[in-house]
Amino acid sequence: MARNKFSSGTLFLMDGMEYVIIRKEKQDIIVDLIQYKQRKTYSMFELEVAFYEERLTFKDTGERANKIKMDLEFTEDEETEINMKLEVLHPVIKGYFHKIKLDDYLKTLKDEKNIVVSKASFYNWKKLWEQYGDARYLLKRKPGPNKRRTLGEVIESLERIMGEKLYTGEEIRYRDIHRMYKGGINKINETRDEDDKAIIRSVQTIWRIVKEKRDYYRQQAAREGAVAAKLERDGSKPMVEKPPRPLERVELDWTPIDLFMVDPKTLERKKAWLVYAIDVFSGNPLGFYITFDAPDSFAIRQCLLHCFLPKVYLKKLYPDVINEWTAYGIPKELVIDNASSNNSYNIEEICENFGIDLLFPEVAAGHKKGTVERGQKTFNDIVHTLKGTTFSNMYKRKMYDSKGKACITLQAFYYIAHIIFVDLISHNWSHSRIGGTPHQIWERAFAEDPSLIKELPFTKKEIKLALCGGSKKRKIQSEGVILSETWFWSEELMQLKNKMKQEGDEDLEVLVRFDFADVKKVYVQNPYDYSYIEAEIDPNRVNEYEKHYDLEPSLPIPYQQIKAICLSEGRKRREFDDTHIIQAIENIQSVVEQQDKDKRRGYTQTLQEEASIIEGLALGTYDYTMLGAPEEPETFHYVGQLTEDELKVRRGNKAKVTIEPKETKNGQESTVVGTPKVNVEQMEIVHNDAQRRQDNDDDLPTYETSMLA
Repeated sequence: MARNKFSSGTLFLMDGMEYVIIRKEKQDIIVDLIQYKQRKTYSMFELEVAFYEERLTFKDTGERANKIKMDLEFTEDEETEINMKLEVLHPVIKGYFHKIKLDDYLKTLKDEKNIVVSKASFYNWKKLWEQYGDARYLLKRKPGPNKRRTLGEVIESLERIMGEKLYTGEEIRYRDIHRMYKGGINKINETRDEDDKAIIRSVQTIWRIVKEKRDYYRQQAAREGAVAAKLERDGSKPMVEKPPRPLERVELDWTPIDLFMVDPKTLERKKAWLVYAIDVFSGNPLGFYITFDAPDSFAIRQCLLHCFLPKVYLKKLYPDVINEWTAYGIPKELVIDNASSNNSYNIEEICENFGIDLLFPEVAAGHKKGTVERGQKTFNDIVHTLKGTTFSNMYKRKMYDSKGKACITLQAFYYIAHIIFVDLISHNWSHSRIGGTPHQIWERAFAEDPSLIKELPFTKKEIKLALCGGSKKRKIQSEGVILSETWFWSEELMQLKNKMKQEGDEDLEVLVRFDFADVKKVYVQNPYDYSYIEAEIDPNRVNEYEKHYDLEPSLPIPYQQIKAICLSEGRKRREFDDTHIIQAIENIQSVVEQQDKDKRRGYTQTLQEEASIIEGLALGTYDYTMLGAPEEPETFHYVGQLTEDELKVRRGNKAKVTIEPKETKNGQESTVVGTPKVNVEQMEIVHNDAQRRQDNDDDLPTYETSMLA
């Protein structure tokens, strides 16, 4: 087979268009579309797919490809010719041609193998082998027809097939077109005599005819739309008038991010959306917003909020960002996609309030906001280097396990997005503009034109309340207001709560507004004067998020993040097996019932159990070493509470006895006495005294202090 390479200078035809390869950059091929003089970039895999689908062919500059044998069935003479030429080219094929002397080599062939070859023939064969790498191309060319002889019925059949299948927008392979053509010819031949049957042309012949006869613009229009087909045919046209200064024209659009991240709702791996706004004059990113939900008017408002506010938080929150981000302000003209989510009264009202001209390009006119679309592609090209990337399509991904490699959370990706927009885009050289990086073009414009002023609202709170997308109804409680099991509190909020209670409105729900991108602070509407009160997030809750969910307290906390944690905790509670709780409650009820029965019997069972415990302690469980050995352990025994009369009796039994009475809560004295043994009569006195106390209240058991021997 011929050996063609995707290398510099190679010509090829793809989808009827002629390309020349300029250079190769890793896995990307930079080509020029010769007819329209446009430069494009294709991945190696895209070109390989086009070749596999027979949409791409290499151009044969030697014009031999159409005249060689397609199969390997050679005649005896052809085999002899090929084998001889391969024998002659053996040093070239094996790679040691540079080590031989050609004159000596040709003389050896003549003397030893009787092969006579001139130097000119050798170099011609060498050139053919190096160009094609295929032995079939070494055969002598037979003169072919100067003009393709194709019957009219073949053209007619192919035109009918192309009209039915090629302009519908669906994929169809050229080999399938050949099969349809062959089926049509077979039907025609069924009604003809043997001598009058039509010849079925080869796949290559039919392919060339289709490429010559098809309407490529019509085919592209059915596939990609009339606007895209016209752009492909006529080329990209510049805008009628380029914006003369920053913030004159801002384009806003959204795109899926080619990366699997941790979904804050389910904590599963999922792709998010990037809502992105860019200044057309400088190419400087103006603001962005990331969401896992389908972009809507709330997402656009969040992006505009980021555009309008200065990025002074950058070094504090994201210290790894090397450069500064100075782009912000209110644009004069905003171009957004003509989608139903955008074309809403909400967005139009916001733009009208801020004096912004809102423009909607016609449907499928994406090239009319090409600045932001190129910016989105640049962003995703950088994302393709991260773990968990999905690449731009499944063919590029191949066997890469995107979900298995995914490890980036939403909060962490906000950090990464700031690095991309500032260091890799804003402060990187702009190839589409003259004058430096987007940051340099932006700053130079403001330095040269003093009339340019970055406009700001009166307060940050004012612009946040106007544009932030979060809105919920909540009751004010003692802990504050709650969003996704997270409390927000402030002293001013508690004052409003007390006032509402005094007015009898404690059950009234109030409006809570918050920034989807950061819920460290929320705004609660005062129902009496419609002002807004600030409330801070519970710091204890944030500490728990940091401990259990690796949330970074110093960074902004997206609302989707705490909502995800709330859902995760709820899922854990639902999955927790708490069936043992029923058994525990039944066990408690069993004890209560036993005690109720024992009460009716005079607590005989309880007293028996207590006596058994005391007996066990007296017989063997007491250990002096656990309490520390006293000086004379055999003389110390705890005898409970004794009266003065009982102590006098003990003094008579032992002369040297020390008594240190200590008043107790019951007015009695707890005494530790030294005695060699316990008198039986005194034990009976103590027992009788305990019996008298029990007789006074039959319903309650008496728990006396045990005597240990």
